[in-house]
Amino acid sequence: MLDLGSIPFEELKNIPYLNYYSNDGRTIFSQPYFNPVDKTFKVFIPQDGKIIWLFAEPVESCYYAESNLEESTDIYISAIDTIARHYFFESLFENFTGLISDINNCGISLEKYFIFLDRYKNTQETMCSSLLATELEFFFGNLRSLYDLLQGIINDLWKRATGKKLPDSFNKVVSNTNLKEKYGLPDPLVKYYDDTRAFFSKCCSIRDNIFHRGLNVKIIFCFEDGFALQKDSVFPSPFTSEFGNIWSQNKIKENNMVSVLALMAYVNKEMLENLNLFTEALVQTIQPLPSISEKCKLFLRSPFTHHLIKSKLYIKEQWVAPVSK
Repeated sequence: MLDLGSIPFEELKNIPYLNYYSNDGRTIFSQPYFNPVDKTFKVFIPQDGKIIWLFAEPVESCYYAESNLEESTDIYISAIDTIARHYFFESLFENFTGLISDINNCGISLEKYFIFLDRYKNTQETMCSSLLATELEFFFGNLRSLYDLLQGIINDLWKRATGKKLPDSFNKVVSNTNLKEKYGLPDPLVKYYDDTRAFFSKCCSIRDNIFHRGLNVKIIFCFEDGFALQKDSVFPSPFTSEFGNIWSQNKIKENNMVSVLALMAYVNKEMLENLNLFTEALVQTIQPLPSISEKCKLFLRSPFTHHLIKSKLYIKEQWVAPVSK
């Protein structure tokens, strides 16, 4: 992080992507910057009251650039970019970096899906289904964490704007249907919670059934082109009962076998679209401060974000064999 108030104005001007220098209490979310002139990534850090730079090509981090540098692996998430450029205060650091980490975790879970599937394809070991069952438990726990971190950001910014505090738990807020009366929230933020309620409640129900009620994954079936759950099984499933409409009839295998990949991809797609809705609600609710950078946006790069980018493809295909390396 770079504190706008602790670095001399003349030094701040040495940061190429920065065009806002006023001390309004914000800090700079310092990440690598892609210089289009020399085609290098550099990160700018303070040292002894001056700004120095280091070569720092991102592998699993965000970066500032004028455009997406690799659309197959790098992803633009408006909520991350908007918070970083307009709303980033030091008090947001843990929640904000945790949110980015949890988004990346959603892609990591898909990477593990294909690792487990590749192992099954090569060994025919049905115990690979147990590996995936454990990962599904993590996947929905991580999603709950993601929304609580988002709620922490909302709470911080709302308190700065109004002096009022909201609950720390996203669930405590979204489960209320009288948000305007209870918390005095404006219409855009009320609409965001209302529009999120159905999706979040399904994911929260799955997570709570697993973590608090012992309703775990009973059976996952293994095929060479994907892992499957049995829809309408006699064994209660915390998954198929909540998201039964994502499997089209022509993608359901014999004996009502439905794709785990489609389930995970659908959740990721909804999460990303929901973050876009949050951005719209945020800028309508709390006046954005001037952008620290007018020419650059913030993008997320990771070895695993390509799975997030492919969410719609995975939902369409549903059965995807691992690529042999």
